[in-house]
Amino acid sequence: MAFKIMTMGMQSVTPPSRYIHNETLCAAEGLAIDEAICESVAGGAAPPTLHLYHYLPCALVGRYQNTASCLRLHRCEAHGISVNRRITGGGTVFMTPDQMAFGLALPDSLQGLSKTVKGAFEFLAAILARALATFGLQAEFMGKNDLTVGGRKIAGLAISQDKDGVTFFHTSLLVDFDLETMLDILNLPVPEMLDRGISCFSERMTTMRRELAGCPITLAEIQEATLRALRNSLGLEFPQAEITARETERVRELRLEKYDNDEWVYGVRAPRRRMASAEERTPGGLIQVHLCLSGGVIESILITGDYFSRTREIARLESILKWTSINPDAISKTLNENNATDFIHRVDLPIITALIARAANQCVTSFKACPAGQRQ
Repeated sequence: MAFKIMTMGMQSVTPPSRYIHNETLCAAEGLAIDEAICESVAGGAAPPTLHLYHYLPCALVGRYQNTASCLRLHRCEAHGISVNRRITGGGTVFMTPDQMAFGLALPDSLQGLSKTVKGAFEFLAAILARALATFGLQAEFMGKNDLTVGGRKIAGLAISQDKDGVTFFHTSLLVDFDLETMLDILNLPVPEMLDRGISCFSERMTTMRRELAGCPITLAEIQEATLRALRNSLGLEFPQAEITARETERVRELRLEKYDNDEWVYGVRAPRRRMASAEERTPGGLIQVHLCLSGGVIESILITGDYFSRTREIARLESILKWTSINPDAISKTLNENNATDFIHRVDLPIITALIARAANQCVTSFKACPAGQRQ
């Protein structure tokens, strides 16, 4: 059934909604529950749904990231930290029981919900800022996807608009944080960057307990403030509920298909060994272009990074670039003719074109340096 506002005479009825609460979950279970909820709301089988929980220690890469390039996997194993992949875009997050994990599935028909990535982020940030104001903290949305207090990141926002009819949000709100472990598991260029990284990230990040020094605060209190802010902002009640029997079965299926499957965790967005690469930090995040050439055209291309997009649009972007000449004018013409101007949030076409040119140049240079007998 479709969930809509109903009226009886002059009296309105609050539309249905629900709130799912869980304690500590492993990465695979938490992510599977979130995706099952997302599917239910997208199909009209469930109303707007909030899921609040927290994770056992885990590192979650974004939908478009290459896991092996983001994490020092041997250090994750040494720390007993599981690794998985979200359905939402953005960068790698290190989750612990001291962070509030937040999943929110809203039907696209919800009044006030923007259809753009930027607008959707601002919509969510305003709700979370209202929750933090409960504790006397003034938060604002900054950059690509950060909620900040005093200019320092306190929460990372992530989004997926892949399923028609629903916008799904992920958020990790920092109640407390193990910064040293995070920097140890991230794939930093050299180990000596750890000390520098701690100093840098301490200036860029903050936590609820740091901001409220001397005032004890619990995760349950923050969850309650978040739930109250969502109720007040959306005019929905969000009564506590359990996931349905069908969703429980779907969680089992998703774990089998994806979240307990190494191909999803490590194989998705993994470039082939002989691909040449170029990368750049952009307003929309890190963009990495990997490609192989056949003569003067692109034989295959993969675009990875911590950006936000729709999976079908990234697939289309890679598809239309395949067999395109590496001449920058030809690439620009192909992208413009296919209306690919806003496929990646806050990333302009000239950036993509320049990255392809750099990767192609590296490919040509590597080919010339390779002995003839070893060329593929």
